[in-house]
Amino acid sequence: MIALVRVLLIVGALAGTADSRTITDDLGFRVTVRDKIRRVVSLVPTNSEMVCLLDCDRLVGGTRYDFYPAELPKRMAAKQIAEIGGGFDANLEKIVQLQPDLILTNGPSQQRFAVPLKNLGYSVVSLWPRDKDGLVKDFLLLGDLLGQRHKAQSFIDEMSRRFTAIVAARKDKPIKRVYLQMWTEPLITVGKASFTDWLVDAAGGVNIFGDMPFDSGQVGLESLIQRNPEVLIFLAEQRPFVKTLAGRPGWSAIRGVRDERFCFIDEPDIRRSIMFVDGLAKLHSCLFRSDAGVKGSSH
Repeated sequence: MIALVRVLLIVGALAGTADSRTITDDLGFRVTVRDKIRRVVSLVPTNSEMVCLLDCDRLVGGTRYDFYPAELPKRMAAKQIAEIGGGFDANLEKIVQLQPDLILTNGPSQQRFAVPLKNLGYSVVSLWPRDKDGLVKDFLLLGDLLGQRHKAQSFIDEMSRRFTAIVAARKDKPIKRVYLQMWTEPLITVGKASFTDWLVDAAGGVNIFGDMPFDSGQVGLESLIQRNPEVLIFLAEQRPFVKTLAGRPGWSAIRGVRDERFCFIDEPDIRRSIMFVDGLAKLHSCLFRSDAGVKGSSH
């Protein structure tokens, strides 16, 4: 098997004599890609989503967490798209065997996969948008690379219409101080570098840990109490944790806890996804609905 992989690696390194173009990805790397891309491997669900929305036939490899659009998990179940692992355990051997024309990764955390694949001659593009403009740019780039520019633009136009409506709905409403919890023990929240920080802002809130320069990080209860959020947002699976807040020392000092201003959201809704407007609408509803307590909120 090792010998086979080595042969495939050499073939991959020698590939790419067809007409090509050079682009700059979200990490600032210059990448040469073929003009005609037929085989795409994605190492992150949000990129798999974008490819499948544009032309699912081109996607030959994706992750075990690829659930949207609905066509995607069906194709994976039928073995039409190979599973190459998850975001942190991608199988390089499988990727090489798929002989992709284009490999899509996300941010710095996936460079441990991107670098060796680039060294083998594969075209690896890192898509790591920080906000709406970044998502639009990346989706249109993929539209160009896959020959689906018109389809990408039509999708963007509809997304932008919905985004504008949400922004208009938040006008003249007071900005809410928000704490969004990604993990319970230890407490982990999102920082300035995260896409979620931008989502909270776009929905009409301000992330109380927006001064943290990282994508996410651990925080202390004392700091949370001091920053005193008005609304607390938890991932859906954290409901059991929230039900115990009343008995947890210190939490009752937080305004949002006393007022039971809790909301729940599914993790895919706050990803760097081209479908971000769905999550944005839920966040906006969470921040400004009057019945956002534990008993009444479904988001």
